[in-house]
Amino acid sequence: MQKWIKHSLFILLLLMMILPFIQQAFDVPKIRPLKGAIVVPQKPKWSFPNFLESSFQDSLNSFVEHHIGYRAHLVRLYNQLQYSLFDTVNAQGVIVGKEGYLFEMNYIKAMYGLDYVGDEKAKADIEKTLVVNDWLNENGKQLIVVLAPGKGSYFPEYIPDDLRPDSIGKQNYTVYYKALREAQIDVIGGNDWFDAMKDSSRYALFPKAGIHWSYYGLGLVFDSVFKLIENHFQTDFIDFELGNIELTNKLRSPDRDLWEGMNIIFPPNDYAMPYPKFQFEVKNKSEMPSVITVADSYYWQWFGGGYTLRSFRENSFWYYNKQIFFPDNTPPKDRSQVDLFDYITDNDVILIIQTDANMNRFGFGFIDDLYELIKDDGSQALQKKIAIKAIAARIRGSESYMEMIREKALKKGLSEEEMLLLDAGWIYENNQK
Repeated sequence: MQKWIKHSLFILLLLMMILPFIQQAFDVPKIRPLKGAIVVPQKPKWSFPNFLESSFQDSLNSFVEHHIGYRAHLVRLYNQLQYSLFDTVNAQGVIVGKEGYLFEMNYIKAMYGLDYVGDEKAKADIEKTLVVNDWLNENGKQLIVVLAPGKGSYFPEYIPDDLRPDSIGKQNYTVYYKALREAQIDVIGGNDWFDAMKDSSRYALFPKAGIHWSYYGLGLVFDSVFKLIENHFQTDFIDFELGNIELTNKLRSPDRDLWEGMNIIFPPNDYAMPYPKFQFEVKNKSEMPSVITVADSYYWQWFGGGYTLRSFRENSFWYYNKQIFFPDNTPPKDRSQVDLFDYITDNDVILIIQTDANMNRFGFGFIDDLYELIKDDGSQALQKKIAIKAIAARIRGSESYMEMIREKALKKGLSEEEMLLLDAGWIYENNQK
């Protein structure tokens, strides 16, 4: 009997040693990858100098460690034990609040004014925004600023006591919102609005285990944004309504994004979240606005859900003003590689969306970029762009002219569009003379 037990334990130990290598080699069974910003080490290339410096050994050790079989399961098991036994979260910036509410540290800082940019920067940002707003209005365009609500500001009662300072300092949100309203810039204050609805809303405006607003909350804000656009241009573009609302405990992304990033086995308890059906009825398709949206991750729900695709004639998402995404799934562009004036010319509305946690980088540099362009003869530069594009549009209407454009483009090694704009620019300059 004892011999049988020894053999069984030996076989079990052997399987535990072999199975990870089998899973790694054949990817059987399939394992759900870990979530979050995880850098997976690449297999290092051997070289004699790297070997002598021990950098090859260190890199190889890291590679083997991250690619061993069942690693994701083991990481989740370890994180689960840490979370269940010690309330410890192995996810950068994630805080476990009272009653299991999850936060990110930067939203807590925003709530208590720990990230205030200072009066001087706030004043400079508002002054630039006012110049940009006036210039856009003069050229038939609109600026809308949405200060999206932050979870720390919405649920301060669930923030851990040890993170509460003795007093609340100046909040970026409060200072900017007040200044933007006084400057008569179209602005939506999410913290004020959501706080006013907190006790009366039939549906949750924030999830317990996520950091972004609920689909119901974003629908309310989206409706208000569109009403601002329609009021500005005095045109009814669409009828937008919240339809049937499904309440379910089966949370959809991103309502579960924080606990997904924690990489644990069992999700924390959460209440049912609302998932409304959004209804769109286009009233005036030819007059629908083209929109540039400069935003943080709060805009992904609008953009990825197709709401902007059905509401705007054209729409580009300038993610943190670093990458430009398009609703037709064309590859994103690097912001630094595009002509800002070209985009301003082709769009009607500039929409800035950011949470209170990102207010310390107001506008993500977009306002600064546009301000630098327009502060010296910006209107003349924009009018020139518009005139050249109008000439190019007329050229496109002539097949014989376009055939000549194609021949010239072929000879000069340019694209058809580049050659067209060059010819249109030449015509514009000669007209000016």
